[in-house]
Amino acid sequence: MPRLHVLRQGQGPTLLLLHGIGSSATAWRGQMGILGDRFTCLAPDLPGYGESPDASAPGLDAIVADVADVLDGQPAHVLGVSFGALTALALARQRPELVMSLVLSDATLGRGHLPLEERQRWLRHREGLANDLAVRSVERAGEIAGRGASAAVIQEIALHMRRARPAGYLGVAHAIAETDARPWLASIRQPTLLLCGEDDRVTGMDVSQTLLDQLAAARLLVIAGAGHAPHIEQPDRFAQAVCEFLQVQAGRSGPA
Repeated sequence: MPRLHVLRQGQGPTLLLLHGIGSSATAWRGQMGILGDRFTCLAPDLPGYGESPDASAPGLDAIVADVADVLDGQPAHVLGVSFGALTALALARQRPELVMSLVLSDATLGRGHLPLEERQRWLRHREGLANDLAVRSVERAGEIAGRGASAAVIQEIALHMRRARPAGYLGVAHAIAETDARPWLASIRQPTLLLCGEDDRVTGMDVSQTLLDQLAAARLLVIAGAGHAPHIEQPDRFAQAVCEFLQVQAGRSGPA
């Protein structure tokens, strides 16, 4: 049995859904309601989030190992947002036999390439957020969402954010600070759809362009009217893009 708590819905080829640093598995419920007609959707709470136990060890590799256990050896299409996209890339690198295709939305590639002082400053900011996330969730959600996001969208992002526990949030923050995915992007061979909110002020278009340039089989779609959480801000357009891509990929029996 996997260590992580997992939401399950739908039937068909497996689609693994990975949330970001300021979110949780419940943020995928809207997408699961749409995509579950064609795919078996699995959305784990990452270690230290929601109903999952804390990480068994520090670092991205331990998170990837727990995520791989969710699949129990069965290959899947993998969709990740923000840190979830970084986790998906690491899973494709370490366990390529488990990843049939990738959908990477508003990805981060880690901050390990930055100077130590800059990374430490970023971590201190994240430590403050981790301890105050419950009371600052609406403020932070407003920073994540696009500038035109409704109050309802901001409240929904904040709701899922409040399921993050400080230990999980800090564990992910340290994994981001220590990781630089850029040197191993060329090794990722799976067909990939890149999605990015046009008003993403967190990771932005530069990261998506780097992925487009470095991955072997990627294409990019910009989601109009969305910020860093297009799966919540523009759920129908996001699901349509994912579904169209996966309809093409669903007939594949393994990694490209």
